[in-house]
Amino acid sequence: MATSHSLPSLLFFHLAFLLSFTSFASTQYSPSSIASDQIKFWYENVHNQMPDSVFKKLSPLTKTDRDYYKNLITKKDFSENPSFCSLAKLSCSSGLKDARRKPTNTYSNNGALPVNSNAADKFSYFRISTLTEGNKFHLSDLEEKIPNRAFLPQEIASKISISRKSITKLFPKSFELSKNSMEMTLSYCTAQALKGEIKKCPKSLEEMISFSKFALGKNKLLVLASERTRRSEFLIRKIKKFDRQKVVACHEVYLPFAAYYCHSTSSTQIYAVDLIEPETRLPVSTVIAICHMDTSAWPANHVAFKILKFSPGEGEACHWMSNIDLAWIAVD
Repeated sequence: MATSHSLPSLLFFHLAFLLSFTSFASTQYSPSSIASDQIKFWYENVHNQMPDSVFKKLSPLTKTDRDYYKNLITKKDFSENPSFCSLAKLSCSSGLKDARRKPTNTYSNNGALPVNSNAADKFSYFRISTLTEGNKFHLSDLEEKIPNRAFLPQEIASKISISRKSITKLFPKSFELSKNSMEMTLSYCTAQALKGEIKKCPKSLEEMISFSKFALGKNKLLVLASERTRRSEFLIRKIKKFDRQKVVACHEVYLPFAAYYCHSTSSTQIYAVDLIEPETRLPVSTVIAICHMDTSAWPANHVAFKILKFSPGEGEACHWMSNIDLAWIAVD
C-alpha cells in the first residue's frame, strides 16, 4: 500500500496506477457508466490506489439510469422500489434491522458523540507510547460488519439531504426497517462541530474527495486505509509517521447508499504500522493509527477517558482505523 512509498517512488506508482486504472476502466466499464467517471475523478485527485472498500462501492448505474432517476427526484416523483435498489446496488428495504457498526466505532473519536462506554473494547484507545517498534500489544477487531452499498452518482446525491425528512420521504421502507441505524447516522451528521473541527457527511465519492481537499487546503491527496486484521496479539515491526498536522478521517455510516462521516481536527498525528505475528515473526498487515494530541474539547464522559484513565486535556488518545474507514492527507 502507499504507506511504504517515498514521494519519488509514489509518483512512479501513481503513473502506473493511472495507466492500469485507465486500461481497466476502458475494458470493464463503458464510457456510459458512472463507475468510469468515478474512477476518472479518483485518479485526477488522489495519488494512490483506490482501496478495495471504495472500489466495491463504485456505481453500477449507466448515465442513462442516472438521468432518469435524477429527473424523478427533481420532480419529486421518486419512490423507493426494489428494481432501483437492485440496479443501483443499494441496501434498501432488505429487512436489515441492525446495520449499525460495533459500539466501539471510531467515528465518534472527535469527542462530540461519546460511545457506549460499557460496551467499548478496552483496547480501542491507547497512548502514543504503544507505537514502539518491537512492542507487543492486543489489537482491537478492525473488521467492521456493515452492508456494502454503492455510491450514488453525484448528480443524484446532490438532490438528497442528510435529514430525517429527506431520507424518510425517499426511502420510507428502508428507514422503517433500519430505523435505529439511520437515526444514529443522522445524529452524527447533524451534531454540532467542535471548536476547530470541520465536518461533513458526504453522500458521494466526489463529495468526499472534494471535502477532503477543502479541509486540507490541497489539490492532491493520499488515502490511507487499514488492511483487514482481526482481534489478536501482534508485534509492531515498523512504524511510519506521516509528517502532517491535518488529517481528514472518513468513517462509513449507514444509509441505503454509501455514505461517510468525515471530519478534520487540528493536533492530529497519523501512522502506518506494520504488524507481525509474535510466534512466527511473519508479516500480518499494515494498519493505520490516528492520535488526537489535544483532547481538551472532548466531553468528560467520552469512553476514551474511561479506558485511558485521565481527564480531558491531560493526554493524547490514539485509535486504529477500521478496514472500511479512510484517512486523507495532503500531498506536499
